[in-house]
Amino acid sequence: MGEVFLDAFLDTLKILPFLLIMNFLIECVEYRSKGLKADKLLKGGFAPFIGTAVGIVPQCGFSVVATELYGKRRIALGTLLAVYLATSDEALPIMLSSYEGLVKLFPVLIIKVCFSLVVGYAAFGIEKLAARGGREKDKAYDMEEHAADKADGLAEHAHSDHAHTDEEYAHGDEAHCHDEHTPSDETSVRLHGCHHHDLEEKTPPDNATRKQKAAWVWRTFLMHPLLHTATVILFIFIVNALFGVAVYYIGEERLAAFIGSTGYLQPVLASLVGLIPNCAASVVITELYVVGGLNLGGTVAGLCVSAGIGYAVLVKQNRPIKNTVFIILLVYALSVALGVCVTACGF
Repeated sequence: MGEVFLDAFLDTLKILPFLLIMNFLIECVEYRSKGLKADKLLKGGFAPFIGTAVGIVPQCGFSVVATELYGKRRIALGTLLAVYLATSDEALPIMLSSYEGLVKLFPVLIIKVCFSLVVGYAAFGIEKLAARGGREKDKAYDMEEHAADKADGLAEHAHSDHAHTDEEYAHGDEAHCHDEHTPSDETSVRLHGCHHHDLEEKTPPDNATRKQKAAWVWRTFLMHPLLHTATVILFIFIVNALFGVAVYYIGEERLAAFIGSTGYLQPVLASLVGLIPNCAASVVITELYVVGGLNLGGTVAGLCVSAGIGYAVLVKQNRPIKNTVFIILLVYALSVALGVCVTACGF
């Protein structure tokens, strides 16, 4: 049992550098952001390609980083999906460690990369079209509302009581415009990014002393990233330990034997195993595939959905919760569909 907690600690430790560096960078971007090139790169046309490229790297830390960025809405859904589908956690090192695995690696890798790019750019395009449609709808609504207000104003002016003076009418119109177009205090203070940052925190006071400026730098660029990283890392360790204990009592052999005996249901069940936010899931799927206990369809389904600890961070960080549930179910459905198609083709 002690080995379970040691493995959980080591798996969590491997993610720590990625998460810490990413949180420091996000803090700097939020301080400097007003249409930065970094934002354009993360949300631009190359973003799904970049997400797929980093997802291929055999390290689930990138799925955690992508989840954190998505929780802050620094990347789009298409990029997150590309990272999740391309991530294989421990699969690549296991396949590279033996000749049999090396031979079987290329079809899995090619299918995962192509599928990640297709899904990532499809979601990216749908988001762009939806955003454009929303802007056009809002613009049309504003034009109709403006025309209606103008017509109401003319009618009111034509039938107004002669007792009202021109000065009173002008004063009332000015007050109406001020109420309609002045942004609320909440809107003007709240900025994009991390929810606790207010406008006053973005810069130190003009008359601040050197000590106060140093305290502001510590609070903004060091304390918050460190606290945020510590909170997420603790959560990741707890999840890793819990699932490690579960796998310890169930047994990887039993799990592998169960998946291998399911026949055409392999993509469905392998994807369920892949959803486990622990590297044990990808290990079981890969080892079963290398020894011939799992077909190619079940393997790509299980490894596409296997985003490692990223799911645990998504549940903790992303809101609203219905968006989190939608993403997990979408990744699962897409992975199962891919696995079924590959299996139907005879692989």
